Amino acid sequence: MTKVLLDTSFILTAIRNKLDFPEELILKGHSIFIPKEVLSEIERIKNSTKSLKVRSEAELALKMIHSEAHKEISCPGKYVDSGIKNFLKDNPDFVLATVDAKLKRSVKNRKIIIRNKKKLELQ
Repeated sequence: MTKVLLDTSFILTAIRNKLDFPEELILKGHSIFIPKEVLSEIERIKNSTKSLKVRSEAELALKMIHSEAHKEISCPGKYVDSGIKNFLKDNPDFVLATVDAKLKRSVKNRKIIIRNKKKLELQ
């Protein structure tokens, strides 16, 4: 069973593109791990002054995440991305799910991306 670590950009992009990512990941035999810092970041977006569309996407993301089976982990760092990078450096068996180009380049682990706004692809 592959352990998949979800990033904020992946979660919000999947919601925007109407992908049921938790179900698809679980059906493919992956176990989902979400950093507490990512959940906090999505919560901040939901309560921010950003556009109504972005806030509602964040709210839907939180509802979807809490309705599916996942494990919460801690990736402490000054920024969420730096915490994720440090965690993945220590845990090479994890796969990173992200659409953040800078984060993808800085991590050596395998990655899951969203291809053509419709499907998940393991790289």
